[in-house]
Amino acid sequence: MKRVIRKLFNAIVFVLNMTLFFLSFPFAFLLFKGKRIWLISEVDFDARDNGLHFFKYLIQYHPEINSVYLISKKNPFYNSISEIGKTCEPYSYRHMLIFIAAQFKISTLVHGCSPSWCVTKFLLKHHGPGKNIALKHGIFKNLHPNYFKKNAHLDMICCGGKDEFEFIDKNFEYEPGIAKYTGLARFDALHNLDLRNEIFIMPTWRRWLDNISSEEEFSKSLYYKMWHSFISDDRLNKICFENKMEICFYIHPKLNRFTSLLNKEGSNIKFLSSKAGDSVQEHLKKAAVMVTDFSSVFFDFAYMRKPAIYYQFDEEEYYKSHYIKGYFDYRENGFGPVVTEKDQLVEEIEKIIRNNNQMEKLFLDRANSFFVLSDSNNCERIFNGIIEEAKR
Repeated sequence: MKRVIRKLFNAIVFVLNMTLFFLSFPFAFLLFKGKRIWLISEVDFDARDNGLHFFKYLIQYHPEINSVYLISKKNPFYNSISEIGKTCEPYSYRHMLIFIAAQFKISTLVHGCSPSWCVTKFLLKHHGPGKNIALKHGIFKNLHPNYFKKNAHLDMICCGGKDEFEFIDKNFEYEPGIAKYTGLARFDALHNLDLRNEIFIMPTWRRWLDNISSEEEFSKSLYYKMWHSFISDDRLNKICFENKMEICFYIHPKLNRFTSLLNKEGSNIKFLSSKAGDSVQEHLKKAAVMVTDFSSVFFDFAYMRKPAIYYQFDEEEYYKSHYIKGYFDYRENGFGPVVTEKDQLVEEIEKIIRNNNQMEKLFLDRANSFFVLSDSNNCERIFNGIIEEAKR
């Protein structure tokens, strides 16, 4: 009975939202249509990823563009963003009007600029007003069906690497020219590095952990046991102490509620999180070594030609329950060694430190081949690609 009521409620909300959406067209066109708005957003309407970098680029180099950034007034970055350019409150009626009238909707998510889930659901099946530009949250290494043409109807997909571009261009069902090898907007900031003696640890999440609510249940998971065992390892801490290396562990946003389990009293590990306002890019830029499992953030690290290690203790389960494997094979294409045991991981860290924190030639060659474009012109290429799209 509850399921029936929930479905009925969702149906009513959907109808009301879509009715409001279509009734708003005249007002949107009357107020904003002639203003050639470029609407920009990120995951959760935040301000720390490709959307922010591209917005800043437009403000600095193309002030003639009427760019608007979606960010809540409650966001800690709101004041700094509102000082440099126009902003809009997410989910407001003004948001809906601008969304309808925008010439380009530019986001790190598929239809991420959308003012409601109902509108998003509709637009996933029908190409909405304006053109949709996918900045993407990161480089794709696996299949992402929600980005396929039949599901998303995108007008441009920004690719960060040569192999990724070829994969999307061939498999996502778009006509030639939609996928463009531009580089990611945030790559422009991955130069002029200020290197520190830091080991940056950033594992990704697991879909099968979504329904875990208690700390007791989480503490029984293999995910917790393996990462906790690693950061508590005496040999690791000794190596870091002797080489004056700081360990920073960035907790995935979906696992913030379990921080206390990892952050034991007396630990010399520095724990970071988006909730605390810690910048992933800042630590990527200054870290000497990175440890991850499957997180695509390692591409940013490889872009800077710095050594990384993949700790994949649950590889089989990950591809069975989390992602459909794509073109990227960590052992054949990765930019660092793949390990499955804690002792192997510690040994690889020690090996990298002995090598003065440099990438091995094999991995450096792979990085050079993947990132054919490696400069500070990524935002410029994205801008030029959008201008080309505007002429279609």
